[in-house]
Amino acid sequence: MFGNGLSRLRGILSRRAITILAVFFMIFLTSGGVFLLVVQPGAMAPSSTGTSFMAMSSTSQTTTEFFVAFFLTVAGMAGFVLLEGALRRSFDLSASKMKFLMGLILIVLSIGLLEFLFYAKFS
Repeated sequence: MFGNGLSRLRGILSRRAITILAVFFMIFLTSGGVFLLVVQPGAMAPSSTGTSFMAMSSTSQTTTEFFVAFFLTVAGMAGFVLLEGALRRSFDLSASKMKFLMGLILIVLSIGLLEFLFYAKFS
């Protein structure tokens, strides 16, 4: 009776699942998730030209800004996972090249867009 439930629990709490949950929790924290939960800011902030999805302050953040930072960080992590997969399976050269290229593009786009948003927020 409890054997089936325990095997499901072992599947949920596998090493890989815990690692994935820990990575997403880390990305949630570094993207400003605690600020989002505590302060509960709006999605838009007033600016000199109307409204903006970025709060032009180093002490404030909008909800939209959190989601942008979160998904750009996830895209960068996905790029690193693809890059690692490309280096691990070097026997299939064409698939390895494609994974390497896609991973590199994701990493470069993620870092470039995060730097652009950082510059736009603090300038």
